[in-house]
Amino acid sequence: MTFDLLSRGENVLFVAPATVDQSTFIQVKSSAQDQVGAEGQTAFEVFDRVAEAPLNKSSFNVIYSNLFSPSVSIHTPSIFSRYLNTLSADGRLILEEVVLLDDLANTVCPITRKSSDLESLLKLAGFVDVTVKNVAPVSDETLAAHFGLWGATNIEQGVSRLSGKFGIAHIEAKKPAYEVGQKISLRFGSKKKAATNNNKKALWATVPTDDLEDEDALLDESDKVKPSKESLTRPDDCELTDGKRKACKNCTCGRAEEEEMEAQNNVVSLDLMDDFEDEIVEVDPTPKKTDGCGSCALGDAFRCSTCPYLGMPAFSAGEKIALGGMFAQDDIEF
Repeated sequence: MTFDLLSRGENVLFVAPATVDQSTFIQVKSSAQDQVGAEGQTAFEVFDRVAEAPLNKSSFNVIYSNLFSPSVSIHTPSIFSRYLNTLSADGRLILEEVVLLDDLANTVCPITRKSSDLESLLKLAGFVDVTVKNVAPVSDETLAAHFGLWGATNIEQGVSRLSGKFGIAHIEAKKPAYEVGQKISLRFGSKKKAATNNNKKALWATVPTDDLEDEDALLDESDKVKPSKESLTRPDDCELTDGKRKACKNCTCGRAEEEEMEAQNNVVSLDLMDDFEDEIVEVDPTPKKTDGCGSCALGDAFRCSTCPYLGMPAFSAGEKIALGGMFAQDDIEF
């Protein structure tokens, strides 16, 4: 591991699996501390619990993730999100991960991603300037160490079958040069507006004044006189009837409401029902046995629609109608 990008005063975070060699880590941390000086700080966090680690927001300038070999740790979206939150504005992330160089057929393997997949995940997490610096093929010796970390039993067979299929991707990315929720003032169109005004002035300056009309010459002395209050008062144009103004059909001046209120005040109500007693009129609801057409006795074919004899048989004038046979009997026998 090299730390050519470290500067004095920077805070650096190392993230590595718990299987890292302790002597190697102490040597790397000491070298990094010498580069950042007393003003800087170096810290270490285990890869498996970095997503839940109590890391302060925007507290590190550089994060080195999974750079200690051998390692088969896989970065997840939650880890990338935590890295983005922990880095300061414009902070750097340098990481390594085992990736596929070629697609595997009929093989079950913990490694399923290529370097392009890691690049996409970093961009989706919010990182910028994501660059795949290098993808170095994994040697057979390192591949055997990876199989040991995966817990494989037949390591030699796995190495012989998957040799040359894996690589270690070295990727660098940056956090944007602003914090989440940061507010800045935006100025839209100030320079453009000033330039537009200058262009308008320059354009009008090119117009010859001889072609312009003097607007003061269009007014006479009467136009310059200030109007009086009486001249601005709306004239009373209501219709004159019997010496009085009468409201127009579509009155808007309020005269129609005044006339309506005046008419209501002049109405006198008279109660004339007290001078009369209730008169009872008796009406016989039965139809009268007189006809106006003279054809009632001839039968229904000759009767009117309002004839009182509709439905009765023909009879002679003056004859009393009597129903016989079954029609003379009651429908209900007691």
